[in-house]
Amino acid sequence: MITSRIVSRFSVALAAFAVVVFPAYAGGTNDTPPPLPLVQSVTPLGAVQQNPVINARDNAESALFKGKSIWTFGDTSMSVPGARGKFWDDNSLSWTTVLDASGGITLDHDLVDSTGAPREFLPYTKAEAQYNSAHDKSHCTNTPCGAEFAMWAQQVVPDEARNRLLLFYVEIWRISGQPNWKTVGAGIAVMTPDGKVTRPVENPDSNMPQLMWDNGDGGYINGSVVVADMLYSYKCVPDWVAMDCNVARVPLANALDKSQWRFYAADGSWSANEADAATIFQGGAAGNSVFYNAYLGEYMAIYSQPFTNDIMYRVANNPWGPWSDAGLIFTGLPGWNGSFDYAAFAHPEFSTGNGQVQYVTYVHDTGLLQQEIPLTWVVFQKP
Repeated sequence: MITSRIVSRFSVALAAFAVVVFPAYAGGTNDTPPPLPLVQSVTPLGAVQQNPVINARDNAESALFKGKSIWTFGDTSMSVPGARGKFWDDNSLSWTTVLDASGGITLDHDLVDSTGAPREFLPYTKAEAQYNSAHDKSHCTNTPCGAEFAMWAQQVVPDEARNRLLLFYVEIWRISGQPNWKTVGAGIAVMTPDGKVTRPVENPDSNMPQLMWDNGDGGYINGSVVVADMLYSYKCVPDWVAMDCNVARVPLANALDKSQWRFYAADGSWSANEADAATIFQGGAAGNSVFYNAYLGEYMAIYSQPFTNDIMYRVANNPWGPWSDAGLIFTGLPGWNGSFDYAAFAHPEFSTGNGQVQYVTYVHDTGLLQQEIPLTWVVFQKP
């Protein structure tokens, strides 16, 4: 259930980052963070417009691929049952080709099923599909009834050179109607320009080889950024109300080869041993975005402060930092029944003024299984 899992999402570190390609170094020194730029203005633009059958969905991460701003989502509540006879998708996907967001954003295309209802885009393996069918409440043959494997979409990484879109995801196990779940692992699906999505083998030694990270490991799915054909991906682990984030890197061409990943250590080296990974900054509630802002000449992180409605930001000269202290961009709308806003993301494909103007969304509860995604126009000024 979307509203009941907002706080719990912090515990599986579902942070995520927008993806852009930019220079490997943005100026300044390697050991001192740049000064935090001022926010010049903040203008609410209303909610992102979506398919009217969608009652709620979260995460809302996007990237530009083949001229489309492609958005992926997690749990999706609908007013129609779709071809499966359910009013729920574990993940969904929309897009638009209109990149002028000054008057708002309308996601005017959806991945749909034969009835025209939004459908899941991440495919199940044969074993996962059989398990879910055997535990389906409508014809349950195995206990616990309602148990299922589900996948939530994470960051979206274009790889134009290889004609593919990398779709990070986390896989969970849960029982329908219960607020808690267990993380199974995480992986990277691949979409081709014709819209076909596959989950390739990434971890041959695992009993679930389509998961790069298994055995309950959420993995480095909490954000990605491409620098000179090197993919940097983040893993964020909860520390009470904070999210401690590490970073790993891999050549983008080898992103699906787990053995090629290296981890940023406290001494500034890149280690083959994940145990050496060091915390580089603290992120936000159920999502962060990191991108290069050419107007400022530096990297920027935007996120929701946990257990508040505040949208925060930091800057750095490199994707591994060091990062500046956090500043407040704006405070989001108060949520229904005391719930907090979460999953704040920038969408740099819509930015203007060489990055001076950024468009930021967050997830806002408006009722039971009811959500909207407010859009805000943010203008920065140089330090």
